[in-house]
Amino acid sequence: MLWYKAWLETRSRFLVSLVTLTTFSSIFFHHALYTSCSNALPCPEEISRSERMSEFHRLLFINQQYVVIMWILAVVLLGMGGLVREKALGTYSLTLSLPVSRARLMRVRVATGVFQAIALGVVPWLAVLIISSRARMPISVAQVGFYILLLVGGGLIYFAMAVLVSSLVSGEYTAPALAFGAVLLGAMLFDNWLRRFNVWRLVTGDFSIDRNTFLLSKHLPWPGILGSLCAAALMLLASVMAVQRKEF
Repeated sequence: MLWYKAWLETRSRFLVSLVTLTTFSSIFFHHALYTSCSNALPCPEEISRSERMSEFHRLLFINQQYVVIMWILAVVLLGMGGLVREKALGTYSLTLSLPVSRARLMRVRVATGVFQAIALGVVPWLAVLIISSRARMPISVAQVGFYILLLVGGGLIYFAMAVLVSSLVSGEYTAPALAFGAVLLGAMLFDNWLRRFNVWRLVTGDFSIDRNTFLLSKHLPWPGILGSLCAAALMLLASVMAVQRKEF
């Protein structure tokens, strides 16, 4: 029942985000692929295959940039809600009457959001795989896996931050505004003073890309990914504790 409740609360945001992400990524990649040097359009003979492949992999890297922007917006929205929002709307009494602890309610909510965030990272890239295969420009599955790992592994900190904000701040618009503001401010501050710790650059693949071939390195920034996951776990733990201590 709790899982179904969590699904009902987030399904509209999740489905709209999934369709938007997949559609945009598919249209962008399809258009970029068929208007660049590929097997679909004959390339000038002076352009070597290595240059064509470099251009192809550059499209994948650009696609990741767009996916990251929309994915972060989507997971921040998925992180909104919960008991604090229900209290602001005056609908929390029914949830609190359920014979379960607040901690369990939060765990189910977080787990549902994590599964949805993973789906939002995987499905758009599956669409890109299909498009590239139909265009006879197959993508390395390893490269796609690396992009998804960077996105989800490094980016879950944004979802955790949104959950934490929504556990501390009530209001239909205040919590999302604070969460989006924190994302933007964090990206700018870290890029100016602590670029090597900038999660935005981590998830886009900026730290891992070879600027000549536009291939992701096999040696991914595991310390950054693990550090981001640990920070996300701490934020989610703080969210559970905050909800447990609130008076409803």
